[in-house]
Amino acid sequence: MNVINDMNEQYETETLEFPGVTLDQAKTYLTRLGGAVDEEGHSLEGVGWKARLQPMDGGVSVTFEAHDELLDDLIRRFEEWTKK
Repeated sequence: MNVINDMNEQYETETLEFPGVTLDQAKTYLTRLGGAVDEEGHSLEGVGWKARLQPMDGGVSVTFEAHDELLDDLIRRFEEWTKK
């Protein structure tokens, strides 16, 4: 886990790979978690968090950036969506 500073906000970051999840599915899951998609379509931002999506062979990798207290919950909730 890394820590980054963004305009005086401190986020922790973690990148996970999700085989079998498409870019569109990942966007949908993150939108359901309160994220808004940027114009380029590969980043989403919610209150206190951001996520960057990167397509990979057979899936997608997601770099989650969030305040410490949100990061684990955000990842847990995203993983729950991928299993439905």
